[in-house]
Amino acid sequence: MAFYNPQRAHATPRRRRYHLMRCSMIGLVAAVSAAVIAAPNSPATPSPIPTAADATITIDGHGYGHGIGLSQWGAYGYAVDHGWTAPQILDRYYGGTVAGAVPVDSLLTVRLQGVDDQQTAVVSATGGLVIVGYAGGPWKSVVAREMSQGVYGVWVRSDIESCPVDGAALGAGWTQLPLTSPSSVTISTSVDSNVTTKYSDLASVCYSGGATKAYRGAIRAVNGPIGENRTVNEVAVEQYLRSVIAKEMSPSWAAAGGGKGSQALQAQAVAARSYGLAEGRTAYAKTCDSTSCQAYMGAASRTAVGGAFTQVEYPSTDAAVAATAGVVRRVGSTSGPVAYTQFSASSGGWTAAGSSQLGPFPAVQDDGDDVTLNPNHNWSVAISASSIAAKYPSIGSLSSISITGRNGQGDWGGRVTQLKLLGTVGSVTITGDSFKSAMGLKSNWFNVRGTVNADPCVGRNEPPIGGNLPAAAGAQFNPITPVRLIDTRDGTGTNPVRLLSGCTLVVQTGLAGVATAASVNVTAINPTVAGYLTVYPCGVTRPTASVVQTVPNRVIAGSTVVRLAADGTFCVFSNGDLDVVVDMFGSYSTTSGVRFEPINPVRLYDSRTTKAPPAAGTVIRVPVVRAGRAPSGATAAALTVHAIGATGNGFLTVYPCNAARPLVSSLNTAVGTSITNHVEVALNGAGEVCVYLHTSMHVVLDLSGWFGAAATTKYFAITPVRVLDSRPDANIGLAGAFGAGANRALPLAGVGGLPAAGTMRAVLAEVTAVGPSSAGYLTVHACLTPVPSLSMVRYIAGFNAATTVIGPDDVSGRWCVLSSTTLHVVIDVSGYFA
Repeated sequence: MAFYNPQRAHATPRRRRYHLMRCSMIGLVAAVSAAVIAAPNSPATPSPIPTAADATITIDGHGYGHGIGLSQWGAYGYAVDHGWTAPQILDRYYGGTVAGAVPVDSLLTVRLQGVDDQQTAVVSATGGLVIVGYAGGPWKSVVAREMSQGVYGVWVRSDIESCPVDGAALGAGWTQLPLTSPSSVTISTSVDSNVTTKYSDLASVCYSGGATKAYRGAIRAVNGPIGENRTVNEVAVEQYLRSVIAKEMSPSWAAAGGGKGSQALQAQAVAARSYGLAEGRTAYAKTCDSTSCQAYMGAASRTAVGGAFTQVEYPSTDAAVAATAGVVRRVGSTSGPVAYTQFSASSGGWTAAGSSQLGPFPAVQDDGDDVTLNPNHNWSVAISASSIAAKYPSIGSLSSISITGRNGQGDWGGRVTQLKLLGTVGSVTITGDSFKSAMGLKSNWFNVRGTVNADPCVGRNEPPIGGNLPAAAGAQFNPITPVRLIDTRDGTGTNPVRLLSGCTLVVQTGLAGVATAASVNVTAINPTVAGYLTVYPCGVTRPTASVVQTVPNRVIAGSTVVRLAADGTFCVFSNGDLDVVVDMFGSYSTTSGVRFEPINPVRLYDSRTTKAPPAAGTVIRVPVVRAGRAPSGATAAALTVHAIGATGNGFLTVYPCNAARPLVSSLNTAVGTSITNHVEVALNGAGEVCVYLHTSMHVVLDLSGWFGAAATTKYFAITPVRVLDSRPDANIGLAGAFGAGANRALPLAGVGGLPAAGTMRAVLAEVTAVGPSSAGYLTVHACLTPVPSLSMVRYIAGFNAATTVIGPDDVSGRWCVLSSTTLHVVIDVSGYFA
């Protein structure tokens, strides 16, 4: 199936060709983790891209056409840049099919749409026209007109070529043949049109305005199923392809790459042959000549009778047809049906999946499409909001565009399967294909960006501030099988659009009246700038605090135990554009759950005792309940998790053994780096946790405390408060940078709403390493106790890093913080245990 003709490789496309499948598919795939690959989506909540009444909206896109099957530019790229053969190209694009054969004399019937509902008028410069089944002739001109419903009359003349106006009287020189009420008329030539090289020998159909097109094979006048007049060309498929290939691809491509481009033409020939033969449009014609089928313009054309012929066929495309004579793609096996091998001008880098029985090919990544000459691999267009509203008047003035579904393959989450237009008086939900057609876009793979709206955070504004929250009562931990609350990539729990700089995401836990706080892991995905995320209870003034330190184009996770607003919500603020994932591992309640026992941190597991890191896919079982660690009866644990020297970008998941591995992440890795995070997780009946590795890495687990019936403290959640910022412009808590090896005491008791030393047993805080000039670590411990041989925060040069720490304070209510290198330290407290 064809789209824009790519033959003008250096020019803007002259036209587009749209072939829409009769059904569309919205992929429903769960988000597996906060990894860098975006999951397909089908969210229930729209994702608003705000607009103003006369806003100019920029739409970026990939590809030209539906993207199913072969990309014409991709075939060129694979042939010329990658050196692929035609069979290799076809195998790539048409998965589920194999090379097969058809007789080379197979016939095809083609509806000539340019003369629909008109007479069938045919001329021949050399006068070789005959009527099949009638002994007379030959003639130079033949006209077939419907005399009554389904009955044709035929007029001929042998003296001149003449294209009479449809419906005009046929006067002198015309003779009506004495045919017996024919229901169709077939006009052929006295020469073999398959072999002649003279276009003047062929049957030329008359078009409005006097132009003619010369066709190989025969021309038939016939009625459609409801009596409409139709003109059909019955032609050998190999002759038909000589015209099609010359219009679907540039004949000049054959010489590209020192002749490698001929393989693209041959791949196109097989695709076009299969497509034409698999078509079944009507009983009277299998296919048509317009770009809604395949571009077919006959062998040659003239602007008027008697004029010179302009050839359509070319030697290089003829050679591609001859080199693949009779070759088709068949579904499943060489005896399977001929495949419905749709194709388009450009896939944009990913093809779309075929969904018919004759076109079962899967979507594939298309590296060939990214060829320098392809003007459609990437594109952008500016559209006014008023022009969109004009196409959908029921919505009034356009307020926002919400992309609510994508197919999951490629940039932005792939091709748009569904979007919602919200207006001042209504809304419509439409497919990406219908929006593409209505607005004249090149494909359904697009992304909406840019707005002139004064408020880019529409739908993600900070909730109204209601004053300070009352002090929270002591609460106990209820571990759960981790669950995903938010994923802005696929619309889980929110709109499927990135959180923009300065905007606030409201996260609903569903725990209103049940819990005072939630244990969550918040992941920043591919931010545009280095920055931070602040996590805090909605309804209060946003605190000066952070949970995640973001790194451009990286995936960074941070955990916290966040106090909840009365309605069970908490807020996530970002100072840069990014995607956000939020996973919940448990909650704290005043009426249920288990208490916590803080301990001086101790190592549970270190894979570095073996030289080789565990392989990707490994599940490590770590006993937490054992001598010197958590006691018998412990049901959950607070852990510091270290991923060291990961061999790839990925993640790890910590979860109770014997439970199904949840589709969440506990920590995200980057190649060659060491990353740390905090997690609170339930134990299985044997007192174990399991660690799943998405990629190969070393893993270290440290225990900060345990939850169980014998534990003695409850958690008191507070609005996050900054208790330390050593930077010169802040000087909160301690002034001046931490020197390498310095172990500095930080008073906590009585600071920022924390209780007295005699009351507080441990503190939960986000500890951030700021501006490190070299790689290193921070260790947090109760002052007056030995410095443990482990770390809580790992960092690399040039990037801030943060980790949640639960640590006991000493008898004076202090923490001590040791840095291995010189840097500044920031600490934000989210709660305490007492």
